Amino acid sequence: MKCTNCGADFASDQLRCPYCGTVNEHALKLAKELQTYDAAYEQKRDELLESGTNQVLKHLTFGLGMVFLVIAIVSLGCVAFFRYRFSGTSSYEVTGARLAQNKEAIARYLDEGQYIRAYLLASCTDPTGEHFENYPEYAAELCDIYNYSLILTGVLQSMDSMDEGDNYASLRDTDVISFQIFYSSAANSAVTEELTREVDGFLKNYYRLTEEEIETLKALEAGKQFTLEGSADIEGITKRRMEAYFEK
Repeated sequence: MKCTNCGADFASDQLRCPYCGTVNEHALKLAKELQTYDAAYEQKRDELLESGTNQVLKHLTFGLGMVFLVIAIVSLGCVAFFRYRFSGTSSYEVTGARLAQNKEAIARYLDEGQYIRAYLLASCTDPTGEHFENYPEYAAELCDIYNYSLILTGVLQSMDSMDEGDNYASLRDTDVISFQIFYSSAANSAVTEELTREVDGFLKNYYRLTEEEIETLKALEAGKQFTLEGSADIEGITKRRMEAYFEK
């Protein structure tokens, strides 16, 4: 463009004529407009950022509040349940006619050989759990059944882990402890002999122990290490025995 004072040519975005110094009104006006636009843009951006941050904080606060509220409700519910569970008015605290009915049912289950059912009824209706203070006349039988249930659980877990006859679960150290607890029980109840035959059968027919090894396990002192074939690797030995048997 040409300078309005001296007529010299210069760039249109220059604020002054480089020859005479006359102000370029067009460039000055454009610069002010850009400055105003930049200021408005910065202000709007700051407002949006502040608004977005507030929204995020608002939602985050609400979400955390809901989480803590749920935790508080669940905690209070658990506390209320356990207070009720062990209170005198709890339905778990059976007395009177209901206790008499439970005793009759347990006696019937024991006579019919429904041992696990008898144990479940007793343990679920006695706040002392496996002490069976609500059922002292059946405490010995129920204690034996409880120890038997630990063994039965281990056996069933072993059977479940077998994969179409290709993967044989073996006798684990934890299973051996369950057997030792059962055999060392001093309850000597009316069902001890029958349950012992079943437990012996698990060791002989499923885990492939010999009768001599079973008798050794029965006579083992508390805290002593049980071994098979002179080795503490019971798991490996029983696994090989089971594989050899089931492959026949």
